[in-house]
Amino acid sequence: MQTTVSEIGFEQFLDAAPVFSLDDLVQWLDERQVKNARMAAYNLTKYYRRTGRLSAVKEGIYFVVPAGHEASSALADPYLVASKFGADAVLAFHSALDLLGFGHSTFNTFHVFSDRPRSPFRFRNDHFRVVQTPEPLLKQSKQYFGTEKVERLGMKIVVTGKERTLVECLERPHYCGGFEEMYRSLEKMPYLQFDVLLEYLAIRAQKNLYARTGFFLSQHAENFHVDQTLLTELRIHVPAQPVYWTPVRKGGVLAKPWNLIVPEAVYHHSWEQG
Repeated sequence: MQTTVSEIGFEQFLDAAPVFSLDDLVQWLDERQVKNARMAAYNLTKYYRRTGRLSAVKEGIYFVVPAGHEASSALADPYLVASKFGADAVLAFHSALDLLGFGHSTFNTFHVFSDRPRSPFRFRNDHFRVVQTPEPLLKQSKQYFGTEKVERLGMKIVVTGKERTLVECLERPHYCGGFEEMYRSLEKMPYLQFDVLLEYLAIRAQKNLYARTGFFLSQHAENFHVDQTLLTELRIHVPAQPVYWTPVRKGGVLAKPWNLIVPEAVYHHSWEQG
């Protein structure tokens, strides 16, 4: 291995970054004024993969193999892996619920927002899906609105916050394990900042999102201490004609104040009656 970085120095990098991208390593080498940092990064990853100290999730994303484990069977933390799918990666949907502490069930599919589409990817038993950042956020350069950073194994991960997560889960329940899983997870949230919620809805400017959010909050008015002023504000923006919550345009119950046709199981919380 030919590089000017000492083995001790690189071990310090690995201790701080159990999962990292090639770009992370290049930046770290640049900060230490290593010449030809990208070539040095290639050499380091190649050498340490040969020794069994590192393994690759996919080309450009690497993880540290714990002592006493074989690279062929070692596991990488999937949330850290998802966070390395680009410098703009924002974990979302059920992955966000998990990291925020509200996930109801364990999932092995991880969703991340990115400014550009990427192909789905599988590593061992975990599935990774990149979802393009909603267009209104891109147009207004607000990709990181309503996000926060959470710590995971000593690393910081960007994740959608409670209010944005709620709206986006209501928008795409299938990315959250379906309605029951979504509801049981969202109901764990202790409180919501309604000003942030309203601002995000205004950025997205979609009437169906106002309808879904209003319906959900009206169902949970007591839990979230929702007052009529907020519900009235949301009702101003609902669709003029009834819209279906799901692509299946049959059946359901019309929630009249919201012009939203809701699946019967969701309208009646059928999973709680078992």
